[in-house]
Amino acid sequence: MKYLPAIALATLAFVTQAKTTVTTGDGTVTLSNGQASATFCTGKTFDILEMKHNGSRNLVEKGANLEPWKITYRGAQGETPELSPKTATFRGAVQERTDSSAVLRFRWDTRLVYDNDPHPVEMTVALSDNSPLLQWNISADLPEGWEVTEIKFPVVAIASPENAKVITPAGWGNEYKLRADTVYEANYPSWSASMQMMMVHNPEGVFFYSPRDFKACGKLMTVDERLGQSNIGTKTVVSAAWNKNGKFTLPWTTVTAYSTKGWEDAARAWYRPFALQTQWGKTKLTDRKIPDWLVDKDLWMRAKYMGDTTVIAVNKAIDYYGENIAFHWYFWHNHLYDSHYPDYFPAKPEFAGLVKMVRDRNCQVMPYINGRLWDPGADSYKARNGAAASCRRPDGALYTEIYPTSIVPNTVTCPSSPIWRNVLLELADSIQERLGTNGLYIDQIAAAAPYPCYAENHTHPKGGGEFWYESYTDIIDEMRREHLKPGNIIFSEENAECYIPVFDILLTVNTPHTPSCKIVPLYPIIYSDRVLTTAFTYSPYTDVRNGDFRYENMMALLYGAQLGWVDPRLLWQDEKTEYEAKFLKDLAEFRSKQHDVFVGGRYIREFIPEGDNPVFNVPVFGIENMVKGSEWLSRDGKRVLFVVNSDSKPHKVTLPTGKEITMKPVSAKRFNL
Repeated sequence: MKYLPAIALATLAFVTQAKTTVTTGDGTVTLSNGQASATFCTGKTFDILEMKHNGSRNLVEKGANLEPWKITYRGAQGETPELSPKTATFRGAVQERTDSSAVLRFRWDTRLVYDNDPHPVEMTVALSDNSPLLQWNISADLPEGWEVTEIKFPVVAIASPENAKVITPAGWGNEYKLRADTVYEANYPSWSASMQMMMVHNPEGVFFYSPRDFKACGKLMTVDERLGQSNIGTKTVVSAAWNKNGKFTLPWTTVTAYSTKGWEDAARAWYRPFALQTQWGKTKLTDRKIPDWLVDKDLWMRAKYMGDTTVIAVNKAIDYYGENIAFHWYFWHNHLYDSHYPDYFPAKPEFAGLVKMVRDRNCQVMPYINGRLWDPGADSYKARNGAAASCRRPDGALYTEIYPTSIVPNTVTCPSSPIWRNVLLELADSIQERLGTNGLYIDQIAAAAPYPCYAENHTHPKGGGEFWYESYTDIIDEMRREHLKPGNIIFSEENAECYIPVFDILLTVNTPHTPSCKIVPLYPIIYSDRVLTTAFTYSPYTDVRNGDFRYENMMALLYGAQLGWVDPRLLWQDEKTEYEAKFLKDLAEFRSKQHDVFVGGRYIREFIPEGDNPVFNVPVFGIENMVKGSEWLSRDGKRVLFVVNSDSKPHKVTLPTGKEITMKPVSAKRFNL
């Protein structure tokens, strides 16, 4: 294909305005379809001169989009150049027409080998008929013996809006004030990026950016504010498998768009349709095979240690809240927490008896284990050749993590290793058979981002890619088929989207929250009818009397999560904590009557009732209203409002419908519309 300057391109004309047209000017080319338009400079240097959606302001400034890509190569002799349009020769663009879109192919020539033919980088930008979504992809020709090892693409710089905020997909979702010279990161898939999108918004509208990767490959999305420009991009460590027959191709398309309707609408309109096409989002919660006892669950506790105070608190919780409480149990093995993993056995001698005691009272127990760390000081590391299972850096060194709970180094294990697969499967058998639990709680799988792995002895392609997600999925699928006892469940911490169908329920506790970092309901807007969750954030470790415990459970209810996940030892210390215990009981009893909504219904939006609705400085969260609400659609499509008053005083407030109601102290209400 011959690449020509844009001035030589012919204009494509179509019958209807909805179809995407390509028009050319003096060194420019424009994609447009009435919903979106983008004008590119195709003279000596690539640039985005104009980007508009449905008549919006121009989102870009001249000279801000000169480098939409950066590529790091590895040469046949070990060269590691990083190239960008600044170190390549721009050759203009050609246009194509498919059945439903127009495509521009921009080309840069690179000279990776001296006195050899150029090896082009080709970027495509497509706009489908009657769609506001610009679609971005990239490929690169390679000399013999060369490969791409890392890429940053696409980088799109928009003029930073006034009073703008950034939406990141950490946990439930986060909103930050857009600050000058600040970088906002989302490392997918993990607690810091449960989904593949970033947004920048202000009262005028929202800019939406989303890699549409159906294989959940590792990637780092960023919003980097510099000198009035918000540079939004994705950095990816490449899988060696993406370099084939002398060519690299990025195996997904990124979409960008702008809406004046707000970030919630953008997420619903542009991310949810993608999510429902994926392996992890295509199945409704009501169609998944999850044990009834878990679906009917409303309350969790976080039990620690084996001592008398723990045993007394656990029994008191069952006495007070009734049957069907589930207990996560920590510190049940002989070694220090976060050390000697995965050598959990022998368990402390009292633990099997405590599990039986709780189960005899018609409650459930899931003890803590970790799904990715292997302590090199553990006996099993040498005995089972843990070194062969470990994830490796490009130089062969180990990835090592240290946690303040133990202050010992832990290696990160590669989930593709059959050694690690067997370790986890054997643990599944031992925990269920020797302890008699109701299933398995496996930490970090849905929480920790994948590492690129370059181990010489592993069977996956070197680098990044889909092997991390696929390997864990294969392990848990085998565990479920061959090792999980009937009626038992498998559980992980955090809510990276790709693990929704892998686990029966996800613990959502790591969403960042400070007075300058607000939690927003991005995740429930997308996945509320696909997933079971429990908790809102980490429950207080030492005191439930400061307001944060009440606030967290209010928000968990409004987001549809199962409640609690609190250490029961904290609930009956004095009259004040007893008040908090009763609030949790009332909220759990209320939730038990709302399963027609919270199990398979759809979260629509958050709202703040007007009227007598005071604010409170919630520890760690900041200034928040005491009365909050959420709108849902029930499983049968009925519109429902939930309102919770977390204050110890009554308040008369007004619903979005205009109806005035009085909320009793620490209470919840449902309104069918």
